[in-house]
Amino acid sequence: MTQITGIKLPQYVPFPVTVSSVVCRPGQTIAKHKPLFTYKYWDYQDDPNSKEDPPTKIRVERIGTYESPIEGEVSEIHVNVGEEVAHGAIEVLSIKEACDHAVQYGGLCALCGKAVEDEKDYTGYSYEDRAQIEMSHDNTGLKISFDEAAKIEQNTTDQLSNDKKLILVVDLDQTVIHATVDPTVGEWQRDPENPNYQSVKDVQSFCLEEEPIMPPGWTGPKFAPTKCWYYVKLRPGLQKFLQEISKLYELHIYTMATRNYALAIAHIIDPTEEYFGDRILSRDESGSLTHKNLKRLFPVDQSMVAIIDDRGDVWKWESNLVKVVPYDFFVGIGDINSSFLPKKNGQIMGPTKKRKSIAKLERMEEEKLEEEEKLKQKKKLEEEGGEEKTGEGNDPKKEDEEENETDSHSPVDRILELGGGEDNANLLLEQSLTRSNAIEQQQHDRPLAKLQHDLEKIQHPDGIKNDEDNSEASNDEANETRDENLLYDDDTELYSLENALKKIHSKYYEILEKNESENLNLKPDLTSIIPALKHKCLEGVVVLFSGILPLGINLDRADIVIWCRQFGVKVVSEVFPEVTHVVCRDNRTKNYNVGPTFKVRVAKKLIPNVKIVNPDWLFACLSSWSKVDETEYLIDSNDEDWKVNPRDIKKYQDVLAKHRENQEVDDGFGISVDYSLDGVDAEVDDFLAGTSDDDDDEDDEDDDEVDEDDDKMEEDENNEGGIERVVETPIRDEAFEGEEKRNGISKRTLSDSEDEIESSTKRQKQDKEETKKVEEEEEEEEVDLDELEQELLDGFDDLEETV
Repeated sequence: MTQITGIKLPQYVPFPVTVSSVVCRPGQTIAKHKPLFTYKYWDYQDDPNSKEDPPTKIRVERIGTYESPIEGEVSEIHVNVGEEVAHGAIEVLSIKEACDHAVQYGGLCALCGKAVEDEKDYTGYSYEDRAQIEMSHDNTGLKISFDEAAKIEQNTTDQLSNDKKLILVVDLDQTVIHATVDPTVGEWQRDPENPNYQSVKDVQSFCLEEEPIMPPGWTGPKFAPTKCWYYVKLRPGLQKFLQEISKLYELHIYTMATRNYALAIAHIIDPTEEYFGDRILSRDESGSLTHKNLKRLFPVDQSMVAIIDDRGDVWKWESNLVKVVPYDFFVGIGDINSSFLPKKNGQIMGPTKKRKSIAKLERMEEEKLEEEEKLKQKKKLEEEGGEEKTGEGNDPKKEDEEENETDSHSPVDRILELGGGEDNANLLLEQSLTRSNAIEQQQHDRPLAKLQHDLEKIQHPDGIKNDEDNSEASNDEANETRDENLLYDDDTELYSLENALKKIHSKYYEILEKNESENLNLKPDLTSIIPALKHKCLEGVVVLFSGILPLGINLDRADIVIWCRQFGVKVVSEVFPEVTHVVCRDNRTKNYNVGPTFKVRVAKKLIPNVKIVNPDWLFACLSSWSKVDETEYLIDSNDEDWKVNPRDIKKYQDVLAKHRENQEVDDGFGISVDYSLDGVDAEVDDFLAGTSDDDDDEDDEDDDEVDEDDDKMEEDENNEGGIERVVETPIRDEAFEGEEKRNGISKRTLSDSEDEIESSTKRQKQDKEETKKVEEEEEEEEVDLDELEQELLDGFDDLEETV
């Protein structure tokens, strides 16, 4: 295929230059490196006759020759003798080539057979630069030019449009399957008497030979490969899902696993290659160890592409991503191919198991890991001679820096620092070692067997299995106790996902048909359609997370916050009147009952219509793309758990009000609302660390007074002009944009210290001397509740006025 190529002077030429002679003519065939023209330019050199030190400079004229970087026929000459060429953007002549080398394979041009993998020579020109786009999913070396890729993609999209199809990129691990290397699964499969037999009997397995990891520079004999058995559980409804979705989408696999692993999984889920064919992209050829990029598959046009993945961060939360709830069948295993990805320690990734015994077991494991991490941190600090951080008064920015400094030597962080670690042999080796160690540890530790043992200890603490032990228990409790198996599959994610993908497909072709009927040459784009569909699902929902996010985490970086905001949820960090839902853990599922956090109790007291729910409600909404009824997810406690001292509410509101005056944010509509509370944490920590919350500690007389105060507050809240009136005042959702745009907050918000607050409160309850002191202060300071109530209402009125 012939091509006219414009020739420009390389950047190393000392511009400006003047053409002194042209040594070629139109129609002449020239070889590579044949002179095309000469040029002259001015330079400065030391004067050889100068007696000064350093010598003076003199201006001299120099001559240069420009040679052809390619071979072909001179088509046209664009410069004349005596003409000045000022910079490298000027085209000096054009050459007609016999082949454009737009398709290359294995270092050769696939069109003419010429070798094109030569390194760049002194002309600065390379044939390989013409075909930089890897066309194949695998690593066969097939590359094409951008123009060629555009033509191919146009043909593909035209065919998809004719078939009324879109493109769906599918992740594997914890999206459509869950895998483990724990040999316990194989043992359970061979034992029909095992309580987990029914759950694992359909688990499929395969064996891969793992290539040995050789040290850099190793010259000794090559180590023999090791064999590793993988056990794979398909997500419920997968075959039906693939069957239905393949009618609407062309399916591609994109995984962070190795190619051999990806091919083995593809053979399990698509043995006849009906759905995916050879459209499989793995870590081995994706070009990055830490992120996925659609341009690797579709370099020109991604407007017809949707993605499903259980992790949003690896896609940098692409706008056409449909994040799914991770599939977590093998309890406690996680993603076996994510050892080189950033960890999500402490972040809530999915709903709790419906069975209470498993939920309790998972919580025990979480607490165990948290305790191990604290001990590890304490030990490290002791070795460094430092002091243990308690979490109170810490600067999260400083904590992040310290954490990064601590982990800066890990392969994951170093891969991230270098933008993915591609082509870095040492980092690739470390990544391989990290994964290999994780696999070997799982094989050795057998976590599933240990968890099954722990489950049996929970259900039978005396070590005796006796059905009569359940005779006095309720039916639910009895059924729960009789659940002897660790593994149980109650996942329904794919059913909801199928509906969402069908909705996306329908919307795309609805817009396309409308544009065609109006003779508009506009192509719909999923990068705008998907966000628009999602954002409408939960509009009007305002969420306050309490006790959910890890200490010190930036709200804008938390996966659950990013995910919620995509669906139109407004996320705030304090108890504002507009909060519709408080999302917190149901503390009754823990090993101990610490009761609701301070913010939860304040929200319950001041916002009558607020819904206090566990995180499962959010996941149900995000999965179904709709606002789910809260009844099943409501958190309820006895009245004692919800009590909060009115004076503490007043102090809390005072701190918020004070910082509202100094931290106003313009939402772009002329409305100034403060939801950014930088600097508020120090004062609130001082106040909350001393919250009395002593309803349980006061004597009977004080209890009666508090009860009367609570009754009076509840009565006032229902009166016209009370708190309820302010809560129901319409406020624009956009006012919360100030909160959403807080990036890199330098100090932690109030929620960061809630765990410490509760611990401090608990210690105070146990301290009799402190209680006595509080009681004496209360006797000296008799608070007029009517005045206090009015002050609280004024605080909310102030907020309304700023809005």
